[in-house]
Amino acid sequence: MYLLPRGEQRALVGVTLLLILSLLVRIAVQIFPGRDPAGVEEFTREARAIMAALARADSLDQVGRESLGPTRRSTYREGYSTPPAGIQRENPEPLNINRADSADLLPLPGIGPVFAGRIIKYRKLLGGYVTVDQLAEVYGMPGETIDLIRNHVFIDSSAIRKIRLDSASFRELLRHPYLEYEDVKALVEYRDFKGDISSINELKTNHVLYDSTLNKIDGYFDFR
Repeated sequence: MYLLPRGEQRALVGVTLLLILSLLVRIAVQIFPGRDPAGVEEFTREARAIMAALARADSLDQVGRESLGPTRRSTYREGYSTPPAGIQRENPEPLNINRADSADLLPLPGIGPVFAGRIIKYRKLLGGYVTVDQLAEVYGMPGETIDLIRNHVFIDSSAIRKIRLDSASFRELLRHPYLEYEDVKALVEYRDFKGDISSINELKTNHVLYDSTLNKIDGYFDFR
């Protein structure tokens, strides 16, 4: 259930009191024309006292917030901005992005828990990162964040999980995010017709897939 901030709650109480007071005064004027009904002045003084107390409380609350400085909510939105300063390390060693876990990723500038989880999840789908530029394919990742972390990470190609093209099943090939159903169908049909596939250039020469797709998938095929 959503709760209003304290300042808005006080303002709502004050407005409600004023509305009630206004309604009572209108009714009293109609019932007792030419004179103030008993109790109205006292009620008015109490309402004014309550409003003054609310104003003082808001003032003190604001001073308290300013003395404490910005809150975590205002300085850090999970997954979309820089983590709290205490998490980051000075001059960290370059990070192996293909072997790092979520905790390892948090010191990187602009990376919070959400983005760290997405980087790991997409890495599993790919089988590892071939280039840092692939981080642009992580959902919601801003280009400026990639520029910030580019010099803080490196690619370990030995950690990439490659696909044995001569023996991979249809389902295994289809799991890779760079291959669509029609791509996999074309690969399997060509493999069944030709036998062993020697290189990515063979697939390009025979126009098995679009060159743009083959360029992306090249680092994930094992042609042994």
